[in-house]
Amino acid sequence: MKQFLLPLACMGLLASAATVQAAAVTAKPSTVSAFLEAYGLPVTQGTDDSGDPMLDSRINGTHFSVYFYGCRGNTNCRTIQFSTGYDLDQPMSATMINEWNRNNRFGRAYLDDEGDPFLEMDINLDGDGVNEKNFDVSLDLWKAVTRDFEHFIDW
Repeated sequence: MKQFLLPLACMGLLASAATVQAAAVTAKPSTVSAFLEAYGLPVTQGTDDSGDPMLDSRINGTHFSVYFYGCRGNTNCRTIQFSTGYDLDQPMSATMINEWNRNNRFGRAYLDDEGDPFLEMDINLDGDGVNEKNFDVSLDLWKAVTRDFEHFIDW
């Protein structure tokens, strides 16, 4: 009986590994899009100015884009970046944006040429990607970061 338990246990581990592998979020637009939609977000697919894939979505009512980086031939990308921008009536000061960056570990912010703030968060999906739970945690974090940033800029 013992001789059959090890092969059965190994088969169970292989099945578990296959399930995790199948649920991995990789830096492919179709995979990222599917997981954004499973999270309950709308998704539109397109390309950026370089021809790399790009997705548009909304979280907390805020439009954001998903940019793909480290792509070879506009495919086989390695990382993604969530990015959103805000068109303010008055330019924001560099001092204020520096305060955000100094006090917040996640959600890097910068100002464009007109003094409007942009918020970005990178997600590494290189190799085999990340599992669904990890990606959901990243989306939860992005949701919290955008909410906190909008409060910070009094949006």
